[in-house]
Amino acid sequence: MSSDQAGPAFVPPGYAIVNKLGSGQTAHVYLAKHPVFGDVALKLPRVEVNDRPVLKRMFENEVSITVKLASPNIVAAFDGYPAGDGAFLALEYCAGGTLDQLLLEQGRLPLERTFRLVQGVALGLAHTHERKVLHRDVKPANVFLTSDGTAKLGDFGTGVFQADEGEDRVGTAFYMGPEVFEGNSAGARSDVYSLGVLAYEVIAGVRPFVADSYEALMVAHHTAIPKDLMTYRHDLDPRVKRVVAKAMTRDPEQRFENARAFAAAFAAVTAGDDVAAHVGAERPTTGRASRAPATRQEHEPASGKESAKESAKGRGVLGWLRRNRD
Repeated sequence: MSSDQAGPAFVPPGYAIVNKLGSGQTAHVYLAKHPVFGDVALKLPRVEVNDRPVLKRMFENEVSITVKLASPNIVAAFDGYPAGDGAFLALEYCAGGTLDQLLLEQGRLPLERTFRLVQGVALGLAHTHERKVLHRDVKPANVFLTSDGTAKLGDFGTGVFQADEGEDRVGTAFYMGPEVFEGNSAGARSDVYSLGVLAYEVIAGVRPFVADSYEALMVAHHTAIPKDLMTYRHDLDPRVKRVVAKAMTRDPEQRFENARAFAAAFAAVTAGDDVAAHVGAERPTTGRASRAPATRQEHEPASGKESAKESAKGRGVLGWLRRNRD
């Protein structure tokens, strides 16, 4: 029996593995049970992570960043340890899978549902930016759904605190901003571009840019003009397509300054100005999320319950991070 079939070599105390959910670039993900947290998605680093500094740093980033974020629209950590032989990350299990899966299975969604999904991602990203964090890989595969369909942004392995931002070209080529392809440092406006591409895809049911290679996608992001969104959705308010188009503008300076600005503008044309005013002032402070297994059929070129819970939060490195996150 292979080690994968036999289960993980290390399981943190208190967690009981139920089954494997899937694998990502840095970790295997298991459905596990915990006496306080209940069902969790338990991420355990792959063996090869110890020998690959980039992957090791990605897992450490995900732990250290996720614990500092608390929003109804963001994947959040219950418990974890960022490095070493005992590294792990426990996330609330989201039974709805990923937005990527939903689009693959159902294609074009009812318009009102697309608005809720896009706005959920925008609010999660807005909180991320307000915590001085860049996600750098906003895409449907990194959006997780609860059983009631709430969208939560997750997978912060490529994320970075803005103070530590470098010139690494990271992300997924279908969603990367032109400036990132050019080797320039990503910023909040780069995340906004990716959010715009995601919004286009969720509303239209298809991606705005499609190609068979990284190089061809780079050219498309620089030169191609996506089809008018109203070609796919004849009942779409033209103001919605203008908000999405502004987010996808090639010149970063012409985009929304950050995801909060996008969320306010999007709410104004999809839910009314009163909602937009609330969104513009909102500062989410609570919420838990997680990841679920995801599969994509196509190749993606890429660069690269409740006092007990509160008591548990104070333990270990993550407890220290939570106490010092402000």
